Amino acid sequence: MKEYKGVPMDPHMFDHLIGKGRGAQNMPYTWRDVSLYALGVGAHITDELYFYERCKGGMKALPTFALIPYINNLTMNTITPIPEGTNEFVRDHMEQLLGFMPNGLHMAMDIVIDGPIDAYKGTFVVKDRLNNVLDRGEGKGTVADCAMEVWDIAGRHVATLHSYHYNDAFGGFGGEPFQALKLSYPDRKPDYETTEFMVENIAAIYRLCGDTYNVHVDTAYAQSCGYEKTFIMGLCTYGFATRILIQQVMPYQPERVKHISAQIRSLCFPGQDVTVQTWKAEEGTLYFKMTDSDGRLLLGNGLMEYEV
Repeated sequence: MKEYKGVPMDPHMFDHLIGKGRGAQNMPYTWRDVSLYALGVGAHITDELYFYERCKGGMKALPTFALIPYINNLTMNTITPIPEGTNEFVRDHMEQLLGFMPNGLHMAMDIVIDGPIDAYKGTFVVKDRLNNVLDRGEGKGTVADCAMEVWDIAGRHVATLHSYHYNDAFGGFGGEPFQALKLSYPDRKPDYETTEFMVENIAAIYRLCGDTYNVHVDTAYAQSCGYEKTFIMGLCTYGFATRILIQQVMPYQPERVKHISAQIRSLCFPGQDVTVQTWKAEEGTLYFKMTDSDGRLLLGNGLMEYEV
């Protein structure tokens, strides 16, 4: 029998966690939450319809606002001391087995938007679950496949989230193999290219939306986990890119977005330029990637689908 750090492994070692969730929860919000989220993913002073409640024509919510309940404790009706997603079921179990918490990172996010998001006031009703624990192979860790359904207070479906979390432990346990989405980018220059500056305090702003893991703002803690310094939340980078994509192709029409998927490939540090390169694969479908000022790939295999 294979072992990881003295712990026996087998293909069914995570089966008791599959399907587990936290039950239905509510997240009431107002225009202030929508505004804060937009500012937390880099909205500019000229983007007033994302943050100004009295703007001409009315406020609009970015589509990725629907993922705020996913890692959240500040605005949910069930308050926990730290953010608590379904990926924590896996990490807590690994800690029990090993006696320590393995390092882990948010690996990818996929969101399908089905309904409108009221930018002024509403309540998200959410239900999450752990779909699976996937095997990346010996020495390559595991991936928690997590999902969340989001409805509005009237029971209309708003979004489906699929999130993938890497843990650097128990690779090769024999579970279902992890298969990452791989896009074939067109062999030509991008149709759109946008460079923007990520301000130094962007993580401090974004965490107020609910993603309060201290590794993003506490330098000493980040270094104790083996990181050089604090870094931006993967979902912040994801939202930052989504906002730019909308401006590239359909300025200030976030309601047209129906699907966004991307892999988080590298840690993103604040206080630098980032660049989003975008290709039109076909009408209504974009492929994109985001790099930092050193050319490091931050987001890869990016896909956005939208109403034509």
